Amino acid sequence: MEASNPEHQFVLQVQRLLRDGPLQNAEEGAICAAALSRQRLWEEALQLLVKNEFLKETAGLNAGINACRAGFQWELALHLAAEASATWDAVTYSMLLAACSRGSSWELALEFLRNAAHVGFARLSHVSSAAASACGRASAWAAALALAARDRDEAVLAAAIDACRRAQQWEAALALFGTLKSSGHRSAAGAGAAVSALAHGSRWEEALHLFESEFQLQEAMNPGIRGFAAALQACAAGGHWQIALSFLEEIERRQLPPDKRCFDIALSAYRKMPTLVEGGWTSPQWREGAVLTLSRRRCDCAPV
Repeated sequence: MEASNPEHQFVLQVQRLLRDGPLQNAEEGAICAAALSRQRLWEEALQLLVKNEFLKETAGLNAGINACRAGFQWELALHLAAEASATWDAVTYSMLLAACSRGSSWELALEFLRNAAHVGFARLSHVSSAAASACGRASAWAAALALAARDRDEAVLAAAIDACRRAQQWEAALALFGTLKSSGHRSAAGAGAAVSALAHGSRWEEALHLFESEFQLQEAMNPGIRGFAAALQACAAGGHWQIALSFLEEIERRQLPPDKRCFDIALSAYRKMPTLVEGGWTSPQWREGAVLTLSRRRCDCAPV
């Protein structure tokens, strides 16, 4: 972190507060803990909350769960929630469901969703979509489909499409995407997941066609880095190095944050290209230089 970075300066102030004295209330503590968590200082964030007994209040508990998520400590997040006396709100449920997603605990996610239903939170988009995402990470795509059938919300449908993609159920993913579009919703996340489902299902031509129709036509949606990653996966499946390169150039033109994964996938497409292409558009020397350039660019990226 640069010394002139305002976020860094704020973190330094928080660290001084940890040493010098208590904070005023749980809301103030949650703000400070969030700043620490964003800098991956999740243990210090938890120390702040425990020291000031803020985990007894909803704002403090949510900040504690968020700190655990920042440290990829999903079991600790569940333990904090189980032991805390604070009331759970919709944010608590959505973050706990995200923790279940990290741990691929879809049965526990559905249990949390049932509990959320008792207090009126289950129909909230971010709660239901978090449950569908947890099912997807555990390849429990049938459970995600059931959630999508119950709640036709855009975010829930997109999460269910991604669940089908993870389970390599491209037909179900396309059916859900059709439902999403017929309901009048336009979802970049849902479209990207459908493209990825087709690519992983060896339907790379259909994947590239869907990417073009959803993201490259006039007034189309912005695919974001994850949408481009799905299109690059289709290029890798079909061995289309030139198209993959054009997507990388488009990512750079749009000034999207670099993603190591995109370069990994592009390199995979490159490796499927023949050593020599009749007509001479490439050569072994050119290929060697290109892959070195890609590898160097890849090393400068951080995965998202």
